Amino acid sequence: WLSNNAQVGVLEGLRDLSPRLMLLGGGGYNPWSVGRCWTRMWGALAGFEAPDRLPPEAEAVLQDLRWERRGGGRSVEPPEGWVTTLADPWRGGAVTEGVEGRVAELRGRLRVWA
Repeated sequence: WLSNNAQVGVLEGLRDLSPRLMLLGGGGYNPWSVGRCWTRMWGALAGFEAPDRLPPEAEAVLQDLRWERRGGGRSVEPPEGWVTTLADPWRGGAVTEGVEGRVAELRGRLRVWA
């Protein structure tokens, strides 16, 4: 899955290609990732950089969230980074061949509207 860093990078790459953007999301994700990602996306659209660390009030909101996985009913304890920062941590690894091929295909279809 894409980190919210990658998602913001895509948004920043697309932002100047159109006078308007519509952000749409999927579902089924944990509430910490959803809230952090949407906050980052809207912040990026408004020209804000994500802070290195969230203010205590924002951390408190994220710490107070509760979520149980569907089916298993077990409560999820979020990693520290999910409540202290908006940016996902670096997960390591290179871009896979499959992704590189898809990007090359999309690049071939790229047109710029003037």
